[in-house]
Formats: sequence, C-alpha cells, structure tokens
Amino acid sequence: MWVGEHPKIPVAAGDRFPPALLGSQKQMWDPLLSLLAAAQATSALRIGTAVALPLERELFTFAKEAATLDRLSAGRLLLGVGVGVRPEFELLQSVPWSARYRALGDMLNALKALWTEDEAEHHGEFFAFEPVWSSPKPHQRPHPPLLAAATGPKAVRECASWADGWLPGDAALPDVGTALTEFRRAVADAGRDPGTLELTIMVWGDPSPGRLARYRELGFHRAIVGGGRRGGSDPSATLAFLDRYATIAHELR
Repeated sequence: MWVGEHPKIPVAAGDRFPPALLGSQKQMWDPLLSLLAAAQATSALRIGTAVALPLERELFTFAKEAATLDRLSAGRLLLGVGVGVRPEFELLQSVPWSARYRALGDMLNALKALWTEDEAEHHGEFFAFEPVWSSPKPHQRPHPPLLAAATGPKAVRECASWADGWLPGDAALPDVGTALTEFRRAVADAGRDPGTLELTIMVWGDPSPGRLARYRELGFHRAIVGGGRRGGSDPSATLAFLDRYATIAHELR
C-alpha cells in the first residue's frame, strides 16, 4: 500500500495539476499516519510513501516519525522520496528550486546519520547540526530503503549516489526504456552497481496487462497502480479495481 503527500497546495498553483487529479491531491491525508493505520491492521503488507516530500518537513521530526513507523510495522516501510511541485516547494522553503535535489540528498544524508549513529551529527551544504541523540532507530538496518522519485537526467544524477531504488512515474517519461537505461548509466557513473537497486514504477491510469508485462521485462521489480484510475474519486470502486489487478498481478508473477 502506497500513500503520497501534498502538505499544502497553493490555490494559485491549481492550474499546474490536471483537473482530474487536483481533487484527490487536495484531499490527501498524512502518509505516515495513514500507513501506520494500515500496518497495525495487517501483519505482512508492505507500506510505502509514493511519495513523501522530506524537504517540506522538519528534519528531526521526520527522522523520528519514519523510524517509529518502521519499528511499529516490524520493518515493512519503503520510503519513496521526492521534491513535489515548485509552487508548493517554494511556499515555505528558502532552498532555491534549482538546488532542490542537492538539498534532498543532503537531508537524506542527515537522516541516515540520525537513523544509524548513537550520537549523530551532520555538516552539509543545507543541513548541519552538532551531535544529538535521536531515537528510535529504524527496525530495518541501516534504514528503510530510500527510493528516488526523480525523472530527468539532472535529477537522476543528483540521486544516483544515495538512492536504494528508483521510483519514477511513467506519465512523466516519454520513453520508459530509454529513461531506465539513463538511470542505470547514472548509477554506474556514481560508482555503484545498478543491479543492486530496486526498480519501482508508478503506472498512470488503468494499465493493460501488456503494459505492465513490458515494464516487468524492462527490469522493474514492482508496479504501483491506482494513480489516475477511472473512478478514482469514488471509494466504492476501489475494491473492484483491486480485485481486477490482483488477478493480473498473479498472472504476471
């Protein structure tokens, strides 16, 4: 189960969202609390953010909340992270939009310190602090997987050094296969093995089995469906949608 977030959407930015999407984006609940409810009601369900916007959250609080969620879910958390849309980002953010992915990487390195060090400290370009105690530590070691929701060559290069996986949306990619090749190249250029990273793709609309099979054949390990689906604003249509894709998922496995 995946939950995204938009903590606040400036009214003036409403035209940046497709009309069919804006209604649901305006009504998003907090992802960490929503996923906690799901984790407590299940024993095996993996829970993930698709995506969280760490730069719109306070560093130490987010570190504690994410670690607590990972502990209470016994290590079932996947953290998809991104930067959101520009008007929302700039509303309360002093970081220049052009530096957003550098700032995200710096914040994630600070989070890693808080999650792994007993007396954590960090001295980066955008975030810096002297030794602090921060608990709890995540259940997963060294921390929940960090999946980079980045598209475009520059954004991918900025994330290649820290990402544990890639989490693009297919609606933002003119050619998924080409984008995947470029992602793998960026990871290799960063001195890392692309084969060690999880590949998850957010699939827009009501994808056919053939479309999902193609993504599997390209090398994606996981597909997230439900974003932009027909009837997405009608909760009574959700279970039928899940039943249909449960059958497709079984066939693809």
